[in-house]
Formats: sequence, structure tokens, C-alpha cells
Amino acid sequence: MFPPTLVPILRDRMIAKAGSLVDVADDVLVQLLTTIFWAGLETYEGERNPIGVAFLGTSDVDVVTADAADTDAPFLYQWRVQHFESPRPFAIGELVKLAVAGADRRIYSAVNVRPDGSLVITGLAREGFSAAPDSFVKIIASRPGCLSVRRGRDLLLEYERGAILTGGEDVVFAAGPVRRALEDAAYVADLDDDAVSDYVDAVRAVVREMAAHGRGGILIVSPEEWPDVAEAATYRMAGDSSIASLLRLARHLGRAKGGDRPAQTGTPQVAFGSLLRSAFMTEAERLTEELGALTGVDGAMLLNRHLALVAFGVMLPLGRPPPLAEAIDAEGLDARAVDLGTRGTRHHAGATYAAEHPGSVVFVASEDGHVSCMFRDVLRERTLLWRLGPAEVRTQ
Repeated sequence: MFPPTLVPILRDRMIAKAGSLVDVADDVLVQLLTTIFWAGLETYEGERNPIGVAFLGTSDVDVVTADAADTDAPFLYQWRVQHFESPRPFAIGELVKLAVAGADRRIYSAVNVRPDGSLVITGLAREGFSAAPDSFVKIIASRPGCLSVRRGRDLLLEYERGAILTGGEDVVFAAGPVRRALEDAAYVADLDDDAVSDYVDAVRAVVREMAAHGRGGILIVSPEEWPDVAEAATYRMAGDSSIASLLRLARHLGRAKGGDRPAQTGTPQVAFGSLLRSAFMTEAERLTEELGALTGVDGAMLLNRHLALVAFGVMLPLGRPPPLAEAIDAEGLDARAVDLGTRGTRHHAGATYAAEHPGSVVFVASEDGHVSCMFRDVLRERTLLWRLGPAEVRTQ
């Protein structure tokens, strides 16, 4: 069955990340993914509900706070777990029954692994703020044949009917000219050093959401405030909040909480500051997911340097295909000529825009979830292309 092929991929994506999956044996992960997958095919009283599991590993905590420093403010939680008096079997029927509570309402079946390696359902887990690295992993079967694995705001794996729709993005987000272009945009958007990585992670998250919805799309991150191409857009937006502004406010509150004036942990001022910070980070996460969904509309979605939505459904002009080189490494030092003749209109339009607007980062997703990143440095004539798409797996 397919879970054995997903486990090593999931392991690779959890490298250097602490969490509930790290010390779990492969056969346990196989059982975890397989049972959730098959539960996603079942109905309860004639209705099919999304199956949602919060995998807690060996943890038996009741509350995980949104900020480890706020131990005296339990209402600022990432997760709140209501434990059963006696664990229930980790079985398809149990997951289907408990799914009535609803992952769409942020209520999940809490699953633990026992010392002997067996899995049990120990209660119900309610998700709160996702403002810090998350030790638990969410596994959701939103519809038959699909699995989504998330850790906090990170989408680790999206699987749909034999294909993995996410992965490979780190080749441009970890280093190289694309990473530097996004960092420069973050600084121009008035973000401090400690928030730049949040900015890059937000762009990565939008790309993953675009790859995961299966409709394809084009995402442009422009270093400009109001790119000219938005003038003719059908869906042009009025000024609104941006991801960068939310990150900036959250970081400011974080510094104020631990700033020059001493304050005792658990005081009303500290608790309220943490609540606001968590609220801003959660709103940034929600906005990121909404932007990812909007990339499914025909045309391109355009973000400015503040990661504010300028327009979507933008019909990009199709020009003469520019010289394009496929980068083999993150820096693009090793590259080979590439022909877009076998690619569709999205790739031609994206390549044309990247060539004519140096400094803009263009991501193009195919319907199969494969993603290309195109970028032209202002000091170079050729446009570079990185293929970010995941490897495909098939059920046996």
C-alpha cells in the first residue's frame, strides 16, 4: 500500500525539526497514515466528514501554550487536550465517528503512541494559536484519497490519489539569488533581522498552498509597491493589511514583552501582549492560506514587497519566449538551456514576466503540483528556472 512510500519522504521533511514524529518507528507511522487514509473513505450516518488527527507522540500534556514563557496564561494555548478516562482503539470506525466534531472547527482526535508501539485515541484536541514551532503534527484526510500532513503553519506533505503535491521548495528558499531577493524585499518592507525568516517562510507557505490545491497557478512576488501589470487586472485590490505588517507587529510585541522595562511573567500586561502577538501571527497564517487558495483562480496572483495582495486573476502578456536556463544548484552557477516548448501557457507567461521584470520572483504551479521558480537578477541577461516539484509516488 502507499503509506510505506510516504514515510521516508515525511522523514526527510522532518529533518532538523523536533516534534512528535521524530522518535516514532516507521511501522507505527505506516499504521498511522494507513488508518487515517482508509477512514477518509468512510461515511458516518450517510455523511462523509474530514478526518482530523493531532498526533501527540508520547506526550500526555493537557495544554501546550502559545508561548513557552507564558506558563501562567493557559488561555494562550496552541493545543488544549481533553483526555478520555480510558483510551479508545485507534481504528477506522472510531476516527469516522469522532470526525463529526470536525477538523474544520479545529477539533481533532488526539492520538498517542504507547511504549509498546501501539496507537490509541486518548481524547479530543482543540487547536488554538499557531504562533510558535509546534511539537504536534496534524494529519487530515479532507476528502477520499487525500492526506495532508502539517506541523504548525508548515505544510509538510500533501498527497492526492497517488501523487505528492508538495516538496522541493527549499532549493530556492534556503540559499541563492531567490532567497536574497526575498530578504531584500523584507528589509524594504521595514522588517528587522529577526522577522526576515518569517517573511521567507510566509512566501514558502503560499507556494505550498498553491501546489496543494491541484488547480495550478502563478504567484508573483514583486519588489515594487504597485506593479504596473495590476492596472488592467479584473480583480484589483484596495489597500489592506499585509503579511509583512502582521509579522512586524508580532515581532514588535515580542520585543516589548521582553524589553527594557521589567515585567513578571503572568502579569496582565505580559499576558495581554502575548495574546496580541499570537493573534497577529495567527492572522498572518490565515492570510497565507487565503492567498494560496486564490492562486487557483485563472491568471496570476500578484503580491507586492509587503506581501500584500495587489491583484489576482491577472492575465499576463505572452511575449516572445526569453532565453531561459534551468539551474542545477541553488545559486544558479550550474545551468543548462531549457526549452519551454513542452510547457503550457502559464510557464510561457511566467517566464516572460520574470524576464521583463528583473527582481520579481515568479512561481508557476502545474495541476499535478509541480512548481517552477523563475527569476532574473538585474545584473544578468538570462532568466533562471528552478524545478521545485515533488517526486511522484503511486499506490501499489
